[in-house]
Amino acid sequence: MKIVYLSEGSMYVCSDGKVSQLPCERADKYADTVNEINKNKAWKHSGRGAEFMGAVEHYEDASKQTNIFGISSAYDGFVYSAVFGEMGAIYRKNADEPKAPEGHIYTGMNRRITDICFRDGKIAAIMDGHLAVFDERGDYDEITDGASAERYPFWSANDNRILCSTVGFSIGGDGGVSPSSIMAVDTDAGKMDELFAEENTDLIKPKNDSEGNYYFIRQPYKEPRPKKEPILKSILLFPVRLIKAIIGFLNAFTTIFGGEPLRKNQQKGDVKTKTKSNRELYFEGRLLEAEKNEKENAASGDKNPSILPRSRVLVKKAADGSETVIKKGVLDYALCDEGIVYSNGKEILLINGDGEESVIAKAAFADNINILK
Repeated sequence: MKIVYLSEGSMYVCSDGKVSQLPCERADKYADTVNEINKNKAWKHSGRGAEFMGAVEHYEDASKQTNIFGISSAYDGFVYSAVFGEMGAIYRKNADEPKAPEGHIYTGMNRRITDICFRDGKIAAIMDGHLAVFDERGDYDEITDGASAERYPFWSANDNRILCSTVGFSIGGDGGVSPSSIMAVDTDAGKMDELFAEENTDLIKPKNDSEGNYYFIRQPYKEPRPKKEPILKSILLFPVRLIKAIIGFLNAFTTIFGGEPLRKNQQKGDVKTKTKSNRELYFEGRLLEAEKNEKENAASGDKNPSILPRSRVLVKKAADGSETVIKKGVLDYALCDEGIVYSNGKEILLINGDGEESVIAKAAFADNINILK
């Protein structure tokens, strides 16, 4: 079995239990080009002269501006989506020849392309938060819009619908977001149907099989924090912010007229950071207490305890309406002939048709799992 997946923005292939990282030709070319441009103009924005003119700039390594967000099996390899700086892109890659030139499908400025799913020459993709369908030439149709956001597109196994998760946004401007539900988009008929929705629960990563069974991950809904700062907090912080503003003004004044800043070794964008334990991680915007979760899962008798909470479960909805919780603590999963391949945050595992579980390979934060044909 050959599996491709993403982990923390990089591509990996697992072949017969052996994991190797795949190079990303396009990301490397982008980073090299931007870094060379920044290097050639660095003299304009460094040194005492630049400090005097207030023109100091510190350039970030362009490799930190490249992110791979989606991956999907296709033909003899796979397609992947990425964002390079301000440019969204989709490329084709051969997993058997990782250093071979990558095929171009689409690039667009000021576009953000994340989750993707390929089938029969079409790519269902999330572009700027909404569902779109691309062909292999890079032409596309935007399917959804409005005060909502979609994620995790999946071509239905038995018709031409696209399954996806969707959330709605409050139109009042208070930052309110609804729980994630699952809908089916029929691009031929031009209609959308809500399949599953639950109060105070997020339903994500939908899939189905040819027998009419649906699968998805269920987890507790977490309401986003309000964007507006409480008035009392603003009043209490006013003196602190005033002092910081005065210091900032004096720092700029001494830099312009004295040639040196008040604060030595200051770099643009410096912020104080706290060092976190390598077991205190963030996943999908949520604090992930990996060690605590792993202990709880082990205490519950799990043979291969996950670092994800037990409240995040993989669910099967049968065609007759019955429901089965297949596994708890699931990060991501994929359906295959042998059963279900899933990630527990530490490993990639297989649950076969008899319900027996086995470890395929160790793989940290394996997401966007795809089985190559």
